[in-house]
Amino acid sequence: MLVSLGVVAAVVLGAVLFVQSLPANITLNGASVEVHGGKTLADALSASGIKPQPGDLLAVDGSVLEAGKGKPFHATVNGAVVEDLDKKLASGDVVEIGNGGPIEEPSDAVEQAVPWTVTAEGTGAIHLIEGEGKDGVKATKTGHLSGITAEQVTQEPSNLARRNVTPNVGDDKVIALTFDDGPWGNQTGEVLDVLASNGAKATFFTVGDRIERDDGASFVKRAASEGHQVCTHSYDHASGSGQSVNLGYMTPQEQVAEIEKGYAAIEAATGTEASRIFRAPGGNLGEDVVKNIGPLIKAEIGWNIDSGDWRRPGPQAIVDELMGAWPGAIVLMHDGGGDRSQTIEALKTALPRLKEQGYRFVTIDELMQYPLS
Repeated sequence: MLVSLGVVAAVVLGAVLFVQSLPANITLNGASVEVHGGKTLADALSASGIKPQPGDLLAVDGSVLEAGKGKPFHATVNGAVVEDLDKKLASGDVVEIGNGGPIEEPSDAVEQAVPWTVTAEGTGAIHLIEGEGKDGVKATKTGHLSGITAEQVTQEPSNLARRNVTPNVGDDKVIALTFDDGPWGNQTGEVLDVLASNGAKATFFTVGDRIERDDGASFVKRAASEGHQVCTHSYDHASGSGQSVNLGYMTPQEQVAEIEKGYAAIEAATGTEASRIFRAPGGNLGEDVVKNIGPLIKAEIGWNIDSGDWRRPGPQAIVDELMGAWPGAIVLMHDGGGDRSQTIEALKTALPRLKEQGYRFVTIDELMQYPLS
């Protein structure tokens, strides 16, 4: 029995040794190669005759400190990176091997923020605010071997984009009427009456502190209920440090408060979330303002036609401006900021005439449903 077991063991051992002595048939850089010996990556290199060239040791600024002192080779086995020449290979393995890459010298690094900025493009009256303002990272490295100092941006900043676009309305004869600086007592109601009698929709850029007094909330609520778009024109038209005309004169905190309080006033009046469409006081929207309030808004709206009603030039002069409108135009008017009786009279004349020419009057949201470019 013992003799029989010994014979079997010897046969098995012999078979194992025989199998282990067989070469590994691999694919190396696209060619079939038999690997003998220990069947390692080094053996494969020896069998193929390939001699990878080592990379260089680089200073932190990319200059060569020592040629040939970088990575000795680059290799993958079945897609996985391998750095050890003693890696065992088996039949069927797919090996790619080539020259080594550079190694950068050891260094100390000090990181600094790379501030994000606002990029602008286009000339349209609709100013889309896109992206996320986020600082990047810059590393200043000092090499241990070379003593060289070099800067490298390790994370690019994510900039905020202001795209100034125009709606492509095609053959649709649509105009966006916009009214600023209200609500303003009964004259806002009279504007709403004229719009209703002409089946017109408009966008009201309201001032928050006007909503909170003189029964302003009721007019805002009515405008929303009748299908008009209600947006903010800031909380108090940049009064105080903004000189009632420019958010850019205010601190970043004050700018943010103008927007947030403007939204809150609309939401208190309507009971619904405020539109993130905004018009800046005076139309002043500098880069610093975009940086501060950009995350709070979807778009800032300019205009193509200034009706000039704020100058009170007489109803006919306002009518003349309105009659010069074209498909896709955004018209600036006012229901607040003072006596707007001329504006109301002009609307009574101009809207029926424009309707006779086939025009419809839409909100900014409706206008932005068209392709924007």
